[in-house]
Amino acid sequence: MRQDPPRIPQITRAEWTDSVRDVFAVFEGRRARENGSENPVIRTFAQHPALAKPFLTFNRHLLTTSTLPVRLRQLAILRVAWTRCARYMWASHMRLSLQLGLTPQDFEAVRLGPEAPGWSEPERAVLRAVEQLRDRSDLDDAAWNALARHLDRHQMMDFLFTVGTYLLLALAFNAMRIELEPELQELAGRYGLPGGEGR
Repeated sequence: MRQDPPRIPQITRAEWTDSVRDVFAVFEGRRARENGSENPVIRTFAQHPALAKPFLTFNRHLLTTSTLPVRLRQLAILRVAWTRCARYMWASHMRLSLQLGLTPQDFEAVRLGPEAPGWSEPERAVLRAVEQLRDRSDLDDAAWNALARHLDRHQMMDFLFTVGTYLLLALAFNAMRIELEPELQELAGRYGLPGGEGR
């Protein structure tokens, strides 16, 4: 699988400082602070600890303490990744989604979008809202009300910040050329990547 070389390299052990170790620890705790992270995104972001630490702390909320139901969160992130051709994000969130109970059939439906058959009403509302937020940076009343039938105020806010954050991350991952590690390359070969590689 062809990958463009990264524009910002992953940090090397020789470059570790206490601030870099703090970045490693945001998601992965004391062990990573001592031994480093295996995650290419975190090792790339660690090049700029003053940016990375607060951003990753916020991102950790979206992935661990958000009120948004996990399945809806993952569907929203996957749809952002697919439609923004964010290859690393798509592959890494396929991996996470499989661990959380989503299926390859879900990935195929995400590729097709909100009009794919089989979505529940809240799933379809989430996917339609992702499209509007991506294209308009807003939701019309119909899209807002469709979400509000299924999500409370905290969930609505977590949804909006999730979509906005992952649109930003798609931009950052693509522009920095985050590389897929071998496990993600294997997943991409099995289930496909935005831009046509794999299945």
